[in-house]
Amino acid sequence: MMSESNADRMMNPEPEHRIENERRTKMEKQLEELYSSIEELKRENERRKAPDQLGWDDIAQEIIGAVTFALPFLFTAELWEIAKDISIERSLLVFLMTLGVAYLFIVKSGIGNLEREKLFHVPKRLLTVTGIAYIISAGLIYLYGINSLADFTAGQYLNATILISTFAVIGAITVDMVK
Repeated sequence: MMSESNADRMMNPEPEHRIENERRTKMEKQLEELYSSIEELKRENERRKAPDQLGWDDIAQEIIGAVTFALPFLFTAELWEIAKDISIERSLLVFLMTLGVAYLFIVKSGIGNLEREKLFHVPKRLLTVTGIAYIISAGLIYLYGINSLADFTAGQYLNATILISTFAVIGAITVDMVK
């Protein structure tokens, strides 16, 4: 005849075996959670490493940078005098120099993780930064009535726009790239 404990074991599933299965199931769930957490961290890391595409958030940052850097120079009478005295040729040289510096800063500086997006072989960010900076500068000169105060001719207005935009371009690039 079997002992009572052996009879109980035969009739009931083994408690030790059941507890071991519960522990294994619990451990498997924890391992699955750890695995999914690791996978999520990998995806997040890939997103962070992915180059930043030009988007509306970048445009907004460029506008903020352009306005922030252009405003202090907008109100200096010295800049107005330079805009009156400088020739159109020199003003265009300043324009080209600004484009060159902006190009080098965007393409060659290595600051920021920017995607190399181009439009007609020109970096899109260079186009947006310069377009925004020059529109902002011309708009601010008009908005604050600087053209009337300084009594600018059309050529002098252009000169003032180019001079103020030099700083606006730097501001737009800086705020866009340094996030």
